[in-house]
Amino acid sequence: MAFETETARGRKASILEFFLTIFFAIVGLVYLTTAAYTRDMLWFWPLFNAQPSSALIRCYGKEIYLDGSSQELKTIAEIVNKQISGKKRWDELNLTDQTYETYRTSPNVMILELYYATPQRIHSPSPFFSGFTELLIPLDGQYADTSIFFSLVDGKPSGSSFHVESFSALTEYLSQSGLCTKK
Repeated sequence: MAFETETARGRKASILEFFLTIFFAIVGLVYLTTAAYTRDMLWFWPLFNAQPSSALIRCYGKEIYLDGSSQELKTIAEIVNKQISGKKRWDELNLTDQTYETYRTSPNVMILELYYATPQRIHSPSPFFSGFTELLIPLDGQYADTSIFFSLVDGKPSGSSFHVESFSALTEYLSQSGLCTKK
């Protein structure tokens, strides 16, 4: 039967403490570095739960305005917030002025624009999507097949985009509610 001396037990504890210290130092460094890069101490928080003050649906040349008190906008916000809070992937794809103008004027697209009264942030390891006042979601037209959304600050594209799993629940709701049917 082998006996451990106090010195041997102390060495094992010291080695374990050393590795734990190294592990927590690395985790802390990664957290702080990402927080400094994103300027967001909650960069890891997945939830997005903002209520838009209004929305505009550009439905194949027709514009449908929803104010903040409408039940349709509350339902749309729930669907969008659920998708944004889920799995998402940052992309460096930017909304160009030309594409934005096409979205605004083309009779061949379905776009959802959500407007927020105060600047919003989507927490992520990306420094983008901070301080935006509008989200633009293409539902039919350029980029719609990639489940992408863009942010705008004061009506101007703010750079980059996120991809979510799907906006099919949103297009289904818009169709079922009679707000806009995909062509």
